[in-house]
Amino acid sequence: MRAAVIDLGSNSIRLLIKDVKHDFMVTVHRELETTRLGRGVVKNQELDKESMADTLSVLSDFISKANSMECEQIFAFGTSALREAKNSSYFIDRVRKLGLNVEILSGEEEALLSFKGAKAGLDISGPALVVDIGGGSTELILGEKQILKSESLPVGAVRYTHKYFKSEPPITKDVEEASAVISQLTDDFSKTLNQIRQMYEVTPVGVGGTLTTLSAMAQELKVYDREKIHGFVLQKNYVDSIYSKLLNLTLDEKRKLPGLMPQRADIITAGAFITKAIMETLNIHRFIISETDIMEGYLLAKINF
Repeated sequence: MRAAVIDLGSNSIRLLIKDVKHDFMVTVHRELETTRLGRGVVKNQELDKESMADTLSVLSDFISKANSMECEQIFAFGTSALREAKNSSYFIDRVRKLGLNVEILSGEEEALLSFKGAKAGLDISGPALVVDIGGGSTELILGEKQILKSESLPVGAVRYTHKYFKSEPPITKDVEEASAVISQLTDDFSKTLNQIRQMYEVTPVGVGGTLTTLSAMAQELKVYDREKIHGFVLQKNYVDSIYSKLLNLTLDEKRKLPGLMPQRADIITAGAFITKAIMETLNIHRFIISETDIMEGYLLAKINF
Protein backbone atom coordinates (compact mmCIF):
# COMPACT_ATOMS: atom_id res chain seq x y z
CA MET A 1 0.00 0.00 0.00
CA ARG A 2 1.00 3.63 -0.41
CA ALA A 3 0.55 5.99 2.55
CA ALA A 4 1.27 9.65 3.29
CA VAL A 5 1.99 11.33 6.59
CA ILE A 6 1.98 15.09 7.23
CA ASP A 7 3.87 16.65 10.13
CA LEU A 8 2.48 20.02 11.28
CA GLY A 9 5.53 21.33 13.09
CA SER A 10 6.09 24.67 14.79
CA ASN A 11 8.48 25.80 12.05
CA SER A 12 7.68 23.75 8.96
CA ILE A 13 5.07 21.46 7.45
CA ARG A 14 6.40 18.22 5.99
CA LEU A 15 4.96 15.59 3.67
CA LEU A 16 6.28 12.04 3.47
CA ILE A 17 4.91 9.43 1.06
CA LYS A 18 6.02 5.81 1.36
CA ASP A 19 5.21 2.48 -0.21
CA VAL A 20 4.64 -0.05 2.54
CA LYS A 21 5.61 -3.59 1.62
CA HIS A 22 5.32 -6.28 4.28
CA ASP A 23 7.83 -5.29 6.98
CA PHE A 24 9.66 -2.41 5.27
CA MET A 25 8.92 0.97 3.67
CA VAL A 26 10.26 2.67 0.55
CA THR A 27 10.28 6.47 0.28
CA VAL A 28 8.39 7.78 -2.75
CA HIS A 29 8.29 11.52 -2.07
CA ARG A 30 9.34 14.12 0.52
CA GLU A 31 8.44 17.79 0.70
CA LEU A 32 8.84 20.64 3.19
CA GLU A 33 7.42 24.14 3.43
CA THR A 34 8.16 26.71 6.14
CA THR A 35 4.98 28.27 7.56
CA ARG A 36 5.97 29.07 11.17
CA LEU A 37 2.77 27.69 12.66
CA GLY A 38 4.19 28.15 16.16
CA ARG A 39 5.11 31.82 15.73
CA GLY A 40 2.06 33.27 17.48
CA VAL A 41 2.07 30.60 20.18
CA VAL A 42 5.37 31.89 21.52
CA LYS A 43 4.01 35.43 21.75
CA ASN A 44 0.43 34.98 23.01
CA GLN A 45 -0.39 31.24 23.11
CA GLU A 46 -2.46 31.50 19.92
CA LEU A 47 -1.91 30.52 16.30
CA ASP A 48 -1.80 33.75 14.28
CA LYS A 49 -3.94 34.32 11.20
CA GLU A 50 -1.03 34.51 8.77
CA SER A 51 0.62 31.27 9.84
CA MET A 52 -2.74 29.44 9.85
CA ALA A 53 -3.54 30.69 6.33
CA ASP A 54 -0.07 29.72 5.06
CA THR A 55 -0.32 26.29 6.67
CA LEU A 56 -3.80 25.61 5.30
CA SER A 57 -2.62 26.54 1.81
CA VAL A 58 0.33 24.14 2.07
CA LEU A 59 -1.88 21.40 3.50
CA SER A 60 -4.26 21.74 0.56
CA ASP A 61 -1.32 21.31 -1.82
CA PHE A 62 0.03 18.35 0.14
CA ILE A 63 -3.35 16.60 0.14
CA SER A 64 -3.63 17.11 -3.62
CA LYS A 65 -0.11 15.76 -4.08
CA ALA A 66 -0.85 12.68 -1.96
CA ASN A 67 -4.07 12.00 -3.87
CA SER A 68 -2.41 12.48 -7.25
CA MET A 69 0.23 9.96 -6.21
CA GLU A 70 -2.55 7.49 -5.33
CA CYS A 71 -2.03 7.30 -1.59
CA GLU A 72 -4.53 4.96 0.04
CA GLN A 73 -4.24 6.70 3.40
CA ILE A 74 -3.20 10.19 4.52
CA PHE A 75 -2.23 10.67 8.17
CA ALA A 76 -1.47 13.97 9.90
CA PHE A 77 -0.20 14.93 13.32
CA GLY A 78 0.66 18.11 15.21
CA THR A 79 3.20 18.73 17.95
CA SER A 80 4.03 21.55 20.39
CA ALA A 81 2.37 24.44 18.50
CA LEU A 82 -0.99 22.67 18.41
CA ARG A 83 -0.58 21.31 21.94
CA GLU A 84 -0.13 24.78 23.40
CA ALA A 85 -2.29 27.05 21.24
CA LYS A 86 -5.56 28.18 22.79
CA ASN A 87 -7.20 28.22 19.36
CA SER A 88 -5.86 24.91 18.03
CA SER A 89 -9.40 23.43 17.88
CA TYR A 90 -10.44 26.23 15.52
CA PHE A 91 -7.49 25.48 13.25
CA ILE A 92 -8.10 21.72 13.34
CA ASP A 93 -11.73 22.29 12.36
CA ARG A 94 -10.54 24.24 9.31
CA VAL A 95 -8.14 21.43 8.43
CA ARG A 96 -10.98 18.93 8.76
CA LYS A 97 -12.86 20.85 6.06
CA LEU A 98 -9.98 19.98 3.73
CA GLY A 99 -10.77 16.32 4.41
CA LEU A 100 -7.89 15.74 6.81
CA ASN A 101 -7.98 14.71 10.46
CA VAL A 102 -5.09 15.88 12.64
CA GLU A 103 -3.93 14.03 15.74
CA ILE A 104 -2.28 16.23 18.37
CA LEU A 105 0.53 14.25 19.98
CA SER A 106 1.39 14.57 23.63
CA GLY A 107 4.99 15.32 24.50
CA GLU A 108 5.45 11.70 25.57
CA GLU A 109 4.02 10.38 22.30
CA GLU A 110 6.19 12.75 20.29
CA ALA A 111 9.29 11.55 22.12
CA LEU A 112 8.46 7.86 21.65
CA LEU A 113 7.75 8.23 17.92
CA SER A 114 10.92 10.28 17.37
CA PHE A 115 12.89 7.48 19.06
CA LYS A 116 11.29 4.76 16.95
CA GLY A 117 11.78 6.68 13.72
CA ALA A 118 15.41 7.51 14.45
CA LYS A 119 16.38 3.96 15.39
CA ALA A 120 14.55 2.57 12.34
CA GLY A 121 16.97 4.36 10.03
CA LEU A 122 20.27 3.58 11.78
CA ASP A 123 21.96 0.29 12.60
CA ILE A 124 22.60 0.93 16.29
CA SER A 125 23.13 -1.69 18.96
CA GLY A 126 22.79 -0.99 22.65
CA PRO A 127 21.19 2.01 24.35
CA ALA A 128 20.67 5.21 22.39
CA LEU A 129 19.94 8.78 23.35
CA VAL A 130 17.78 10.42 20.70
CA VAL A 131 17.63 14.22 20.69
CA ASP A 132 15.04 15.91 18.47
CA ILE A 133 15.36 19.72 18.40
CA GLY A 134 12.29 21.21 16.76
CA GLY A 135 10.79 24.65 16.36
CA GLY A 136 8.79 24.62 19.58
CA SER A 137 10.13 21.76 21.67
CA THR A 138 13.05 19.41 22.20
CA GLU A 139 12.55 15.72 22.84
CA LEU A 140 15.10 13.70 24.82
CA ILE A 141 14.62 9.94 24.67
CA LEU A 142 16.85 7.33 26.27
CA GLY A 143 16.26 3.67 25.57
CA GLU A 144 17.09 0.49 23.72
CA LYS A 145 14.23 -1.85 22.88
CA GLN A 146 12.10 0.05 25.37
CA ILE A 147 12.12 3.66 26.53
CA LEU A 148 14.01 4.10 29.80
CA LYS A 149 13.34 7.82 30.17
CA SER A 150 11.95 10.60 27.98
CA GLU A 151 11.35 14.33 28.31
CA SER A 152 9.64 16.88 26.09
CA LEU A 153 11.13 20.29 26.86
CA PRO A 154 9.68 23.71 25.92
CA VAL A 155 12.90 24.48 24.08
CA GLY A 156 12.90 25.08 20.32
CA ALA A 157 14.49 27.19 17.59
CA VAL A 158 11.39 29.28 16.88
CA ARG A 159 10.46 29.61 20.56
CA TYR A 160 13.97 30.66 21.62
CA THR A 161 14.40 33.06 18.70
CA HIS A 162 11.35 35.03 19.84
CA LYS A 163 12.17 34.74 23.53
CA TYR A 164 15.96 35.09 23.81
CA PHE A 165 17.48 35.74 20.36
CA LYS A 166 15.45 38.79 19.38
CA SER A 167 18.44 40.87 18.26
CA GLU A 168 21.53 40.39 16.09
CA PRO A 169 23.71 39.55 17.98
CA PRO A 170 21.65 38.44 21.00
CA ILE A 171 21.90 40.27 24.32
CA THR A 172 24.36 38.53 26.66
CA LYS A 173 21.86 38.58 29.55
CA ASP A 174 19.25 36.81 27.41
CA VAL A 175 21.73 34.12 26.32
CA GLU A 176 22.79 33.51 29.91
CA GLU A 177 19.15 33.16 30.96
CA ALA A 178 18.44 30.74 28.11
CA SER A 179 21.46 28.66 29.12
CA ALA A 180 20.35 28.55 32.76
CA VAL A 181 16.84 27.45 31.75
CA ILE A 182 18.16 24.57 29.62
CA SER A 183 20.49 23.47 32.40
CA GLN A 184 17.60 23.40 34.87
CA LEU A 185 15.22 21.61 32.48
CA THR A 186 17.75 18.87 31.69
CA ASP A 187 18.99 18.32 35.24
CA ASP A 188 16.76 15.34 36.08
CA PHE A 189 17.30 13.70 32.69
CA SER A 190 21.06 14.18 33.00
CA LYS A 191 21.14 12.25 36.29
CA THR A 192 19.39 9.23 34.74
CA LEU A 193 21.62 9.38 31.66
CA ASN A 194 24.77 9.38 33.80
CA GLN A 195 23.54 6.36 35.75
CA ILE A 196 23.02 4.40 32.52
CA ARG A 197 26.43 5.50 31.21
CA GLN A 198 28.08 3.88 34.22
CA MET A 199 26.87 0.50 32.92
CA TYR A 200 26.58 0.90 29.14
CA GLU A 201 27.88 2.93 26.24
CA VAL A 202 25.09 5.20 25.02
CA THR A 203 24.98 6.31 21.37
CA PRO A 204 23.72 9.89 20.88
CA VAL A 205 21.46 10.24 17.82
CA GLY A 206 20.29 13.58 16.47
CA VAL A 207 17.13 14.22 14.43
CA GLY A 208 15.08 17.22 13.38
CA GLY A 209 15.58 20.29 11.23
CA THR A 210 18.07 22.07 13.49
CA LEU A 211 20.50 19.15 13.66
CA THR A 212 20.22 18.19 9.98
CA THR A 213 20.80 21.85 9.06
CA LEU A 214 23.89 22.09 11.27
CA SER A 215 25.17 18.92 9.62
CA ALA A 216 24.66 20.43 6.17
CA MET A 217 26.44 23.62 7.32
CA ALA A 218 29.34 21.64 8.80
CA GLN A 219 29.81 20.00 5.39
CA GLU A 220 29.15 23.29 3.54
CA LEU A 221 26.71 21.56 1.22
CA LYS A 222 25.63 23.79 -1.65
CA VAL A 223 22.75 21.39 -2.37
CA TYR A 224 21.07 19.46 0.45
CA ASP A 225 21.96 15.78 0.12
CA ARG A 226 20.10 13.36 2.39
CA GLU A 227 22.71 10.64 1.84
CA LYS A 228 25.46 12.95 3.12
CA ILE A 229 23.36 13.95 6.15
CA HIS A 230 22.13 10.50 7.19
CA GLY A 231 24.81 8.90 9.36
CA PHE A 232 26.93 12.07 9.49
CA VAL A 233 28.83 12.51 12.76
CA LEU A 234 28.17 16.02 14.05
CA GLN A 235 31.03 16.79 16.41
CA LYS A 236 30.71 19.27 19.29
CA ASN A 237 33.53 21.42 17.88
CA TYR A 238 31.56 21.79 14.60
CA VAL A 239 28.59 23.12 16.56
CA ASP A 240 30.76 25.50 18.59
CA SER A 241 32.39 26.85 15.44
CA ILE A 242 29.09 27.38 13.62
CA TYR A 243 27.50 29.10 16.62
CA SER A 244 30.46 31.47 17.05
CA LYS A 245 30.35 32.32 13.35
CA LEU A 246 26.61 32.98 13.38
CA LEU A 247 26.94 35.46 16.24
CA ASN A 248 29.03 37.72 13.99
CA LEU A 249 26.83 37.64 10.90
CA THR A 250 23.85 39.71 9.78
CA LEU A 251 20.66 37.99 8.68
CA ASP A 252 21.50 38.63 5.01
CA GLU A 253 24.96 37.11 5.50
CA LYS A 254 23.47 34.04 7.15
CA ARG A 255 21.13 33.49 4.20
CA LYS A 256 24.18 33.04 1.96
CA LEU A 257 25.85 30.35 4.07
CA PRO A 258 26.31 26.95 2.38
CA GLY A 259 24.07 24.29 3.87
CA LEU A 260 21.58 26.76 5.37
CA MET A 261 18.13 27.14 3.82
CA PRO A 262 17.48 30.92 3.58
CA GLN A 263 14.07 30.57 5.26
CA ARG A 264 15.75 29.04 8.32
CA ALA A 265 18.39 31.78 8.63
CA ASP A 266 16.51 33.82 11.25
CA ILE A 267 16.19 30.88 13.68
CA ILE A 268 19.47 29.03 13.14
CA THR A 269 21.43 30.98 15.77
CA ALA A 270 18.96 29.94 18.44
CA GLY A 271 18.98 26.40 17.05
CA ALA A 272 22.78 26.21 17.18
CA PHE A 273 22.74 27.62 20.72
CA ILE A 274 20.22 25.00 21.88
CA THR A 275 22.32 22.23 20.32
CA LYS A 276 25.45 23.55 22.00
CA ALA A 277 23.71 23.88 25.38
CA ILE A 278 22.14 20.40 25.21
CA MET A 279 25.49 18.84 24.30
CA GLU A 280 27.19 20.61 27.20
CA THR A 281 24.57 19.86 29.85
CA LEU A 282 24.28 16.19 28.83
CA ASN A 283 28.01 15.77 28.16
CA ILE A 284 27.55 14.80 24.49
CA HIS A 285 30.62 15.05 22.25
CA ARG A 286 28.98 14.03 18.98
CA PHE A 287 25.68 13.11 17.36
CA ILE A 288 25.06 10.50 14.71
CA ILE A 289 22.49 12.22 12.51
CA SER A 290 19.41 10.37 11.30
CA GLU A 291 17.25 11.49 8.41
CA THR A 292 14.50 9.17 9.60
CA ASP A 293 12.55 10.68 12.46
CA ILE A 294 9.09 11.15 13.93
CA MET A 295 7.39 10.87 10.54
CA GLU A 296 8.66 7.34 10.01
CA GLY A 297 7.90 6.57 13.66
CA TYR A 298 4.33 7.79 13.28
CA LEU A 299 3.77 5.81 10.10
CA LEU A 300 5.23 2.67 11.69
CA ALA A 301 2.82 3.08 14.62
CA LYS A 302 -0.19 3.61 12.37
CA ILE A 303 0.44 0.53 10.28
CA ASN A 304 1.35 -1.51 13.39
CA PHE A 305 4.89 -2.55 12.47
